[in-house]
Amino acid sequence: MSDATDFMNPDHEPGEFDGVEHRLRRALHHEAQRVRPSERLDHILAASGRGTTGAPGGPPGRPRWLSPLGAAAAVALIAGVVWTVTEPDEPQRPPVGITTTAPADTASPSPTSPPTSSAPTTGSTSPTSSSTPASQRAALPVYFVGPVGGDRAVFRLFREFLPGTLPPAASDADKARASLDLAMDAQPFSNTDGYLQPWSGTAVEGVSVTPGLITVTLSNAGSPGVDDREVARVAVQSLVWTAQAAVGKGTIPVTFRIADGSKALFGQFAAAQTYNRPPSAESYQDLAPIWISQPGRDAVLPASKPVVVKGEATVFEATVSWRLQRGTTEVKKGFATASVGAPGRGGYSFSLGTLAPGDYTIRVFELSMEDGTKVNAEKSVGFSVK
Repeated sequence: MSDATDFMNPDHEPGEFDGVEHRLRRALHHEAQRVRPSERLDHILAASGRGTTGAPGGPPGRPRWLSPLGAAAAVALIAGVVWTVTEPDEPQRPPVGITTTAPADTASPSPTSPPTSSAPTTGSTSPTSSSTPASQRAALPVYFVGPVGGDRAVFRLFREFLPGTLPPAASDADKARASLDLAMDAQPFSNTDGYLQPWSGTAVEGVSVTPGLITVTLSNAGSPGVDDREVARVAVQSLVWTAQAAVGKGTIPVTFRIADGSKALFGQFAAAQTYNRPPSAESYQDLAPIWISQPGRDAVLPASKPVVVKGEATVFEATVSWRLQRGTTEVKKGFATASVGAPGRGGYSFSLGTLAPGDYTIRVFELSMEDGTKVNAEKSVGFSVK
């Protein structure tokens, strides 16, 4: 609009325009100057008409539209569009803890609806492929049932953040369902991490979320091969922790419905009962003693920066040992101190320094206080440096 040959420019006055038309041009120029398209206008024009979604655990994003400027006679300006896009936040880490009754301080989120099978439409116009909002990728919290390590046949929950897909303007129910779908498929990690598959052959058929209750509908009661009561209990809790973490609004009780008419999960735990996390001081009943939160599974890290390992632990005297391996070669070793010792659960952190490019495995473990050689619990994560 700064070109002097543009008839919208107020300084351009060819003889055929009279004073009234000149004043009109000035008014139009003034209005046009108020338009400030964002730096993402090129993306908007390429994706014309698609909406945004909010970050997981947060409110849905809303596209903001700038109204078209009016014009006299045949003069018109094309509407400008501003589209704000938010990156998904890391899903809110759930507080530790699990009981079978709702706690008194249950959070009260806004009620949400079960996921729908199609994108919403505007008015009576059917959506087309060019106007249907794209799904968003997100890191979803998932809890798997796995061995704690050592020679004890004990299984507890390990948290992972896995890549998943959410629909546009995902509701709490959408988030819970997406995370539960991932939690019920441990197959990709069974060989590397020893995760069990208690929900093999079971599918999530629906999720609803209200301020006081999360209801999960399952296709059946779980794998018939799970007959150990403790493993079955932890398997039920894996869905409870996953649903609550995905919704991200605290310890909302969870209950189940079974589509095939069964009344008990694994034939042992009443589906209609409400389930929850225990108090934080008793989180060891459900959670594995050692987690590695950073680096993530198969992370690729820059060789120019120090590698920092972070995690959570419930260990004696708050002490964890660690070993860094490259293939079968031990590169470094040491120990770290968590913020609190067992039975509490504390965070730990230590630096591996800068590493040469290559593939590594970090192993964090707890040694027995009896002789200092027996491993009570452990967790390993592989990553690469490039």
